[in-house]
Amino acid sequence: MISIVEAISDLLYVRETVVVPGLGAFVKKPVSAKVNPVANYFAMPSSEIVFDANLREDNDLVVNYIVEKFEVSKDEARRQLALFVSDCFNNLKQGEKVLLNQIGTLYYDGANDLVFKQDDSANYNADAFGLCDFSLQPVLRSKTKDEIKAEIEQQQRDKNTPVTVDEKAVHEHDKEDAFDDDRRGFGWQKLLLGLLAVAGIMYGLNCFKVIDIAGWFNGSSKRVVNIEPGKYQLPTCTMDWDKMLDEYKETWRPAEPDAMPQANIRIIAGCYDQAEPAVRLTNSLKSKGFSGAIYEFRNGKWFVSFGRYATEEEATEALREIRKNTDYKAWILK
Repeated sequence: MISIVEAISDLLYVRETVVVPGLGAFVKKPVSAKVNPVANYFAMPSSEIVFDANLREDNDLVVNYIVEKFEVSKDEARRQLALFVSDCFNNLKQGEKVLLNQIGTLYYDGANDLVFKQDDSANYNADAFGLCDFSLQPVLRSKTKDEIKAEIEQQQRDKNTPVTVDEKAVHEHDKEDAFDDDRRGFGWQKLLLGLLAVAGIMYGLNCFKVIDIAGWFNGSSKRVVNIEPGKYQLPTCTMDWDKMLDEYKETWRPAEPDAMPQANIRIIAGCYDQAEPAVRLTNSLKSKGFSGAIYEFRNGKWFVSFGRYATEEEATEALREIRKNTDYKAWILK
């Protein structure tokens, strides 16, 4: 479905003037960021949209964009644009207001002059992407300046106080450290003696053919042999390495590659000072089918996004779909 208002809104992000043939022109004027030092308030850069009813010449800007965006013929685009302008004037003559979503409202005042009132919910200034208005909270100190100064001076005096050393205590401490070192060295000696004892026992059993150490390295599954055939036999312990390897192959699976590269581009649905409204908006988005909706705390604000995207092209396409199918004032955060 062709939306003339959506086409005008998209063009205002990239053009300073958008002329609607037969209706008038929407002119964008940049507004610089503002700082209120008294209220500790920062207002991000924005754009002021004004309407010029005398500028109505047809420059095919809106028509060409409709043809590209909605994939229709140029004649169909002109016909739809003419119907839109006709409906606007019919509603205005009946005393009604014409609402242009995310752009503003057109209406006749008491002097029968055409008036335009901008919709402040949308910001068409490209320099403001990723920014939001915020207030700085003053730093509250629990102590006065004089108390803090006195504490600093006391810390400096304590730092310059000479330190006495108890030589007897230091000597006792050195003796304890030496004892601990000897004890640790004796522990390593016991471990080494234990390993040597185990190696000697294994070597003796191998010499008397009780066990076959060489068989452990050449893959033989036989580990215990008879001492005297015909008299008695020690229990046989077998290890089937081929079978263990087959079982391992059945359970092992190669690690799957990452499903997608790192996604750091977000489409922002809202920005809040508190976490509670961010959580509510996230749950609302998920209930409406945006399963990838998340909320994050960044730079002192809670940001709610529709999801994350790996490339700017994917994010731009998703932003167009969101603006087309919803009323959210979404924007891209890189």
